Parts: sequence; structure tokens; C-alpha cells
Amino acid sequence: MEYRLSPDMRCCTIGMHSIFLDLARDRYFLLSQDAEVRFRKFREGRADEADLAWLISKRIICPGVHQPSNNLPDLPAPEFSALDNDLPSARFVCTARAAFAQIAARRAIRRRPIARILGEIQPVSERHIPNEHQHALHVASAFQQARYLISGTDQCLPRGVAMKRMLARQGCHADLVIGVALPFSAHCWVQLGSTVLTDSLELVEAYKPILVA
Repeated sequence: MEYRLSPDMRCCTIGMHSIFLDLARDRYFLLSQDAEVRFRKFREGRADEADLAWLISKRIICPGVHQPSNNLPDLPAPEFSALDNDLPSARFVCTARAAFAQIAARRAIRRRPIARILGEIQPVSERHIPNEHQHALHVASAFQQARYLISGTDQCLPRGVAMKRMLARQGCHADLVIGVALPFSAHCWVQLGSTVLTDSLELVEAYKPILVA
């Protein structure tokens, strides 16, 4: 029988450490040294029955076709940041919408698992809006201005969810990315192609993606 990473698990490897995001329980975790050895053997196809039984008992793996443990959608490496240049001015009504969108996202995150929130975001239609990049820059500008209306401290996830929702509704194909780093920290940003819309390039380069939506 073949085994794969459980559907609710996301994983990335930094050095000798595997970092997990359990979407069902909204938590990150690292493995102990012994557990890391078991998981490494699984990734390399060397796990014995005891290793597999332990990983299954912890909901890390389940029966299914084996996939790479960091199987992520294609995401270009970030090369530019919208914040590193002068953004177009945002109308107040757009800034207010960005602020209210973040408040709504903050409430949703308190009440529902992130997996459900991401699943509820309306898929972007195949219709490609004209000047998608320029449109995204105007939205990024509105969210930057919204920092004067609501606190942006430690609010990267609500901001990312809110911007992803807004851009998706408007037909813009942007990715919401959650990245991790060691010593452990996590950060969320929105990216259109290789352009980061929410943060400086220097900040997001410190993180390795663990989830792309």
C-alpha cells in the first residue's frame, strides 16, 4: 500500500527540520528528533511498518499515492515588491473597502479554520482583466492607506485573506502565500506573479512557502 501526506497537512523542510501546518487544527508544529527520522525515512521510501504506523497515528500520513511532502502549486520566486516603488494613489472609498475587508477577514479567522476560509474564496474566472498588474497595484495602495484606519501590527493573515478575496472578486489572479522560517515564525503575503503586493521583498525572502492558495 502507498501512503501520502494527509490532505489537511502542509509541510516544508528547512535544513534538517520539517515544519508542518495542520489546516484542520489551525496549528504549526515541528517533529521531535526521533519523529523527524521516521518522517525522513518515509520521504525517502525507507519507512518500515512501525514508522508508517506511528506517522498514521499522528495523522501526518494516510493511504494514497505518494507525493512530495512540499507539493505546492507553481509559484514564481518573488523578485519585486509593489511597496518598493511609488504606488498609485488610492481613492478614499477604495481605502475604506480595504479596511472593512480586513475587519471581516479578522472576524472570519477567529470563527472558522483557515482551510474553510480559503475554500470559500470565489475562484477567479478564466476571464483575464485588462492591465491586471496595474489593477493589483491600486488595490495594494488601498491596503497600504488602510493602515492609517486600522492597525496592521501582527495582522498579516487577515490582510492577506482580505486582499486575496478582493482581488479574486475583481478577476485578478493573485496568490495568497504562507511562509515559515526558523527559529520558528510564520508570515502571510499576497503575490501576483513575481511581485509581492503586501510587503517588502526583503521581508518575504526570509520565509519558505508552506501553503499557496
